[in-house]
Amino acid sequence: MTAANALFCQELKELMVESGRVFKVPDQIARTVSSSDPDTRFVKSWAVIHRLIPSDGQVLVVPEA
Repeated sequence: MTAANALFCQELKELMVESGRVFKVPDQIARTVSSSDPDTRFVKSWAVIHRLIPSDGQVLVVPEA
């Protein structure tokens, strides 16, 4: 299993980091992740730029209910 540094919720457009803090992801970044293509590279880049996760960190998508 892959260890994640952050979880991204598509429905809420929020990123939860390891500390438990939750950050609202800008719409233009959040739209790059879809159910059919859970590519999180732009969400990860945004999180790294804002120093929310380390550059070698991983972002996983929370599956929709």
